[in-house]
Amino acid sequence: MEPYRAELDAQELAWIQAAQRGDREAFGRLVERYQQRVFAQVFRLVRRREDVEDLAQEVFVKAFRAIRGYNFRSSFATWLSRVAVNHCYDFLRRERSRPPAYAVSAGGQSDQPLDVVDRLESSEQDPERQAVLRDLVGKLLARAPADDRVVLVLKEIEGLSVEEIGEILELKPGAVKVRLFRARKRMLEDWRNLRQEK
Repeated sequence: MEPYRAELDAQELAWIQAAQRGDREAFGRLVERYQQRVFAQVFRLVRRREDVEDLAQEVFVKAFRAIRGYNFRSSFATWLSRVAVNHCYDFLRRERSRPPAYAVSAGGQSDQPLDVVDRLESSEQDPERQAVLRDLVGKLLARAPADDRVVLVLKEIEGLSVEEIGEILELKPGAVKVRLFRARKRMLEDWRNLRQEK
């Protein structure tokens, strides 16, 4: 059974099938369609502009090599997100042994990190305060362990549902909820530690 095949537009379906037969031009069309999404996802996960282009290209190389295994059980976008998240996760684990190259200051803010994420969406925030909050969230995410960063970015930044995150990470919704709870708790502890270091 291939439940998502009917949801694909005919052109994308043709490109995928051709790419599965090794057609690089057809895969190039898929890259054109999804490159902005992949670049954005890689940036949100890695948080370093200088690494985004190389990592995104590596994601597409991996996807081309693996596309024969794409079985239409999930949307192509979800499958490609899984490839991107796994590649970034591997990169973050390798990089984790390096100490952060910056010092973080909470700037006297008293907001909890999860409130900060919510406040970024608020139109009531003035641009200057929004920039400070965005910077704080970015720095906290950059310090977070790879597991935490992946699940927090997918939920809090990309706004995916628990079910969508489960599909990308190949986890049951209950396991995603546990990871989110633990990641949020660690992020809050990290934020408190940063304030004490100030």
